[in-house]
Amino acid sequence: MDGKEKPTEEQLNALLVSLYDEYFDYLREYAQNCGFSPEVAEDLVQETFSVAVQKAEALYHAFSHKGWLIRTLRNKASNHQRNIMYAQRLQKKLEYQFQEKRPDTLSPAFLYEGIIDQKDLDILIRYWANSEPVKSIAESLGLSEETCRKRIYRARDRFRKALEKENEEKD
Repeated sequence: MDGKEKPTEEQLNALLVSLYDEYFDYLREYAQNCGFSPEVAEDLVQETFSVAVQKAEALYHAFSHKGWLIRTLRNKASNHQRNIMYAQRLQKKLEYQFQEKRPDTLSPAFLYEGIIDQKDLDILIRYWANSEPVKSIAESLGLSEETCRKRIYRARDRFRKALEKENEEKD
């Protein structure tokens, strides 16, 4: 061993009670002076004394009980701040991910799936959302440009009517 006497349970309990009585208010005020609200300051002090109970023997052998308690309070305060910063970063990340999936940033295929026939939707997406030329769409579908223009027009008309119907149902 390290030559230090092992304190009895009664000695540890007496020490903890006396330190709690002597330093609780001081530590709470210390935490408040560090910028914490009264409620958070009190929670931090409670957590500090919780550590003191768990490590009572180390506290018993500490050179300065007050210093040991202040150092533990500072560590608890740092942990608290780190947890708040982590929560804020997580919240920002979730908000960013949510913004990435907002309706104005979702793909048209996802937003309008099921409103009109998939063939009509595909041709409208290619023409309107992707700005693909009619000639390119016509060639890929094996159609003449004139037939492709008619399909785009008719698909747009069906799409408009479907949206109007959907809006009327919402009202």
